[in-house]
Parts: sequence; C-alpha cells; structure tokens
Amino acid sequence: MFLSQLVVNQQHPQVEPDRGDAHQFYQRLMQGFADSSTAVPKADWQILFRQEPHSTVVWVQSAIEPDWSQLPAGYLIRSDTQPADWVASQLANQRFAFRLRANPSKRDRATRKLIGLSDQAAQLAWLRRQGDRGGFAVQTVTVKSSPPILGRKGEGGTPIRMAPVLYDGMLTVTDGARFLAKLQEGVGRGKSYGCGLLSISQPKV
Repeated sequence: MFLSQLVVNQQHPQVEPDRGDAHQFYQRLMQGFADSSTAVPKADWQILFRQEPHSTVVWVQSAIEPDWSQLPAGYLIRSDTQPADWVASQLANQRFAFRLRANPSKRDRATRKLIGLSDQAAQLAWLRRQGDRGGFAVQTVTVKSSPPILGRKGEGGTPIRMAPVLYDGMLTVTDGARFLAKLQEGVGRGKSYGCGLLSISQPKV
C-alpha cells in the first residue's frame, strides 16, 4: 500500500475545473496509474483520496505505486509517495489519531434511494457501526461539515451532489486483520469522489 501527499498548483488552468467536479478530479488522479493494466482498476488498485478542506493538499492511497509525472506539466507543486506497510498483527490493540472524510448515508427501505445523514447523532452512530464492522472502536471524535462534493458523471450525465462530513478523533484497533482490510478498502460510500480514506497516525505524547 502507498500513501501520496500531493500539493496542487492553483495557478494551473486545469486544477480548479478538476477540483470543482468530483468525477473529473478522480479521472485526473487515475492518470497517475495509467501504465498499469487491470480489468477493474478501482477495485484492484484500491485508490482512495481526500482533498483537505480549504487547502491545496490532496492525499491519495493506493495498492500500487503511482507515477505522478503522468499528470499535466505544472499540475502539481509537489508530490511525495511513501509505502504504508501496516501489518495486521502489529495493529491490534493500538491507539491512533484518525481523520476521515465520509459520506454517512442509509438506504430508504421504501424507495431504495440513498439518503444522507444530516443529524450529528446519526452521523456518529454511523461511524461507530463502521467501526464495529471494520475492527476499530472510536474513543473520541469531532464531526464537522465539509465542503460539498459536486460533479457530473460524463457529459450530460447524472449530477453528483454529496454533503460529506469530516471526522477527527482517536480510535483503538480491536481486530488487526479487519482493520487493515478496512484501511485498504475505505469506509462508506462515495470513494470515487473523495470519501472513505481513513488516515491514521500515532498520537502525539
């Protein structure tokens, strides 16, 4: 697994249009993996990303090493890619600081449509359910609204609109194997549009 920190160049003519359209920005990031061949790249490469709110920093996590030189010249000010070699046995019972931009939602039983969860209590309950399934327990957390995700899938295609939230807090790993799998696959829906990347770090003493 690899983790990349990108700093985009706001002066580049393609950056702002890309960042304003979630589908278009995802396709741009996929150019960093263009030399790798697979039938289902989103699943096989496990690409997750997060645009930090009100910032030019973008984090990208992937199962294979990217080549950011494939992006247009001048698109990035800086890129740094490092391996993230987490081991399940070393994760168990560990405590981490975390950040997650997510799209907490549920499926309406009658219409089968996805409904975003706007109530903070429901958003917290959603995260704790994700933890139960993903091998972690949330210890402390703050929930903040995040800039909306907008876009359109293809010319004249279906509009994309999400109201994601940003979770910051502390968690404890309860099952190393399940937690590692959750890190790799991401949390919740909207992964192609900048949701689901669970970032962890050792807490500061």
